[in-house]
Amino acid sequence: MKDDTGINSEVELIARMATVFAGSDSNVMTGIGDDAAVIRPPNPGGDYLLVTSDMLLEEVHFSRRWAEPVQIGRKAAACNLSDIAAMGGKARWMFVSLALPANVSTRWTLSLCEGIARECRSHKVTVAGGDTCKGDKIVISITLLGSVGPRNLCLRSQAQVGDLLVVTGPLGGSAAGLAMLRSGLEPDPYLAAKHLTPGCRLDIAGRIAPLANAMIDISDGLASETGHICRQSGVGALIRAAAIPFEKPVVEAAGMLGCDHLQWALAGGEDFELLFTIPPQKFSLLASTVAGLVCIGEIVSEPGVRLVHPDGRRTALEGGYDHFATGE
Repeated sequence: MKDDTGINSEVELIARMATVFAGSDSNVMTGIGDDAAVIRPPNPGGDYLLVTSDMLLEEVHFSRRWAEPVQIGRKAAACNLSDIAAMGGKARWMFVSLALPANVSTRWTLSLCEGIARECRSHKVTVAGGDTCKGDKIVISITLLGSVGPRNLCLRSQAQVGDLLVVTGPLGGSAAGLAMLRSGLEPDPYLAAKHLTPGCRLDIAGRIAPLANAMIDISDGLASETGHICRQSGVGALIRAAAIPFEKPVVEAAGMLGCDHLQWALAGGEDFELLFTIPPQKFSLLASTVAGLVCIGEIVSEPGVRLVHPDGRRTALEGGYDHFATGE
């Protein structure tokens, strides 16, 4: 059989893998394709089990050139915790597996573990196991289990026409920080923190979930995540460029580097804010109790994601960060 030419799209690869791994277990309510798998409890009416897994690769997701091991550990944990937040759930148990080159010291490794433990402690999560092996580059593979009540469960596939499109905070900070580091410049403390030690929004996810229709975390960029919601919900979206929130250091970094800060929000990724859709009347209620929410657009019936510019022009949005499309 003739082999194909390689992997060109992460989205396409995941879709094909989902077909290969498809099973008939009726307890698996949502498998590959959302932020975490959802498994029905054996006892009717109980919480669903959430399971998510992420892998961080050296020089793809982090670099020892500018990140300390504690920072890398915190970021690795936050990536997974953010997935549980996106489902409206609570994180419970983490399993950490490491591939380590021979030149990595025990001290460095324990410092990495301390970073993971620090982030877990802040969210009352227990690291319950894992594995280690020798490898050519550092690989951090984490599996995280959580739980969510049926009332709080948020999927990507439940957006409704007429919903508002909302983010939980400013975007583009991680990409701006990375751009500064790659340029050999010292980023503003805000940008350094956003890239090196990003947090997750477990702090507010539980209050958003009962009112939201669909939710996802912004790990691959606003354009990509909105596209995921739209494709899985069978809807479209309009994003108002002027409404996307930015902190001042992001705009200043873009000017310094000759970059477009809007593109950092749309395609940079690793902001780990939540993006959700919600009926207008429920948003008014939620915004009165949860600070920092910003409405950036709305869900429409016409398929696709379009950016509405300040002058009224509309342009189609695609993409976001893709491991295979970028060649990394």
